[in-house]
Formats: sequence, C-alpha cells, structure tokens
Amino acid sequence: MPTLEPVCKRLFSNQPSVVKCLVGGVLLMIPVAHFLAFGLLFALIDQARRGQNPELPSWGGWRRLFADGVVAFVIFLVLGAAPICAGWILSWPLRSLAIGPLRFLPSIPGVLLAAPLTAAGIYRYQSRKGFRAAFQLAELAGMLQSSREGIFLPTLALLGFVLVGYPLMPITLFFGLAGVFTFYAMFFRMIEESRKGGTRSP
Repeated sequence: MPTLEPVCKRLFSNQPSVVKCLVGGVLLMIPVAHFLAFGLLFALIDQARRGQNPELPSWGGWRRLFADGVVAFVIFLVLGAAPICAGWILSWPLRSLAIGPLRFLPSIPGVLLAAPLTAAGIYRYQSRKGFRAAFQLAELAGMLQSSREGIFLPTLALLGFVLVGYPLMPITLFFGLAGVFTFYAMFFRMIEESRKGGTRSP
C-alpha cells in the first residue's frame, strides 16, 4: 500500500525535481501559462496510473503539456473549484450570524474533496479517454469511497502544507498537488489491481 511520505521523497529527492516544481508554481501564477503547470500534473497522474515509478516528467513537449493542461484545468474547474464555490455560496448567509468559525462549515466538504475528486476525474479521463467518464459522479464517488482510508490524511496534509506556506501559495500548492495527485493515482491503481485479482480468484 503506497504512503505519501515515500512518494514525496521519490518525487522531490533531487535538485532538478525541485526546480521543476518551482517552475510549475511560477507558471500557476501566469494566465495561459498555468495550463502548462496543469499539464505536468496531468502527466504525473498518468504516470502513476500506468504503474511507473513516481518521477517528475520533463518540461519538454510544450504542445502536449498545454493540451493536457487544458483538459486537467477543465476537470479541476468542474470537480475542484465548483464544490468549493458552492460551499462558499452556501456559507454566505451564515456570515451575518455571530457563530464564529462555524459559518464556514458548508465550505468544508468542498475543500476536502476538491483535490481527490479532481485527481479521480483526471484518472478516469485518462483511463476512458473522454470527459464523459471524468464527470460520472457515481463512479467518482465509488472511487473515493473505496479509497477513503488512504486519501483522507494526504488530503489534510496538502491543506496544512498549503496553509503553512501561504506567502508562497502557488509554489507550495504545486508541490502539494504534485505529491498528492501522484499518491491518489497510485492508490486508485492499487484498488483497481486488487479488484482484478479478486475477480480472478476462484
């Protein structure tokens, strides 16, 4: 069973990998160029989905990275940003009440689900080659349900890492997403392989 720590150690164990993530964080801040950053995250999920060792791909193949990044960004908008925005809208009426941090309760599910749901959507897009598969909510919910024991703590670790590095948020966000997206994809693959093995058993 994969764990987040060795995945991150493998991804960020050398200087070139750290530089790639720094570049990715900078690209996240630049309109249009942010598609390239999402393209690298797309490639990380695809790499883990295929069972390859976690390793940051090169920044070569700009056209491919850009095209894949557009796909990943669209999936992120629907499965990541939309739930967060919905929670924020639902919490708006509570802000006039003197209930302290409780007014943010409607935002919590979206914040917790944004990263794993986005990764699951990209994973299904890559597996089935289409947006239809990426947005099938019942199948996505099944993926998260079956892997809930493995993705909960990494999701909290991502949120904590991003909050601690708030002044450098785009950079810490890219580092965090690179680590957890790779981990999520490895976990999804492990569950798929275990189910295949189960179906072959007498």
